[in-house]
Amino acid sequence: MSRDCPDPERFDPSRHLTPGGQLTPQAKQNNSLFFGFGRRICPGRFFADNALWAAAATMLSAFRFEKAKDESGKTIQVEPSFTDGQISHPLPFECSITSRM
Repeated sequence: MSRDCPDPERFDPSRHLTPGGQLTPQAKQNNSLFFGFGRRICPGRFFADNALWAAAATMLSAFRFEKAKDESGKTIQVEPSFTDGQISHPLPFECSITSRM
């Protein structure tokens, strides 16, 4: 259990909102850690941030992402599991990606 988040494994976007519906200060944190600091800060950081947002928005508008179903039509539950090491990646899992068109 994290001291910042009591249940980090559960999807709950409302944990980043105040009771008034505004973003919490932690949710507004600056992502400068990824792009460096000071004189060596990445000059393309705004482009990269906007490009990632556009790519995610495009995929979400064009495709439907859902849990996969087995032969009998029951939803296959996903157990979150990740690789070990300094840089962790999710292990492959079954999902369904279909076109919205």
